Amino acid sequence: MATWLESIKTEVAGSLSIQWKAFSLEQQNSKDGPDFMIWEHPEYHGKGVPALAAAKAAKNQGDSFFLKFHLAVFEARHDKGKDIADRKLLQEIAQGAGLDLARFEHDLTQAETWRAVGKDHLESRQKYEVFGVPTLIFESGLALFVKLGSLPESREERISLFELIYETGNKRSYIVELKRP
Repeated sequence: MATWLESIKTEVAGSLSIQWKAFSLEQQNSKDGPDFMIWEHPEYHGKGVPALAAAKAAKNQGDSFFLKFHLAVFEARHDKGKDIADRKLLQEIAQGAGLDLARFEHDLTQAETWRAVGKDHLESRQKYEVFGVPTLIFESGLALFVKLGSLPESREERISLFELIYETGNKRSYIVELKRP
C-alpha cells in the first residue's frame, strides 16, 4: 500500500499529498491494560514500535530520508519477511537510506522520538477512530481502512483503484463497511 500510494503521487501529478503517521497495532491490541503505553517502554521488545520510532528518527533528517527509510522498512517486512523490531536491521536500513547513523542512533534513544509515536497513535484513535492499518484520512476528515489482497498490475487500473478509494473514502460517509465474505 505504501509503495502504491507513493507511486500514485508520481503517476498522477498533483493528485496526492501524503503525511505518514505512526499507528501501533501492538498498542491497539494490547492485553496490558489501558494505562500501558508501549511507546513509553523502549525496552519492550515489540514487533513494530521500534520501527515506528526509527521512522521518527529518520524523519528528523528530512522528508526524503524518511521516505527512503519508510519504504525500505515496508519492503523488509512485507516482501522479505524480516523482523523490523531488530535494531541491527533498522541500522542497516538507515545506512542504506543514506541517514547519518550517529544522529539516527542518538535520536532513537530520545524519549521525544518515542513520544512522537504515541502522539500520532493517540490522535489517530481519538480524532479519527482508527483501529487498523492502513487507514487513509482524507481532507474531508473522513477516515477509511483499506485492506487489499494485491495491487493491480497495470498503471491504469492502479490509478482507477485509487480514484475509487478516494471517491468512497472522501465523499461517501454513508458507506461504513464493504467486505468480501
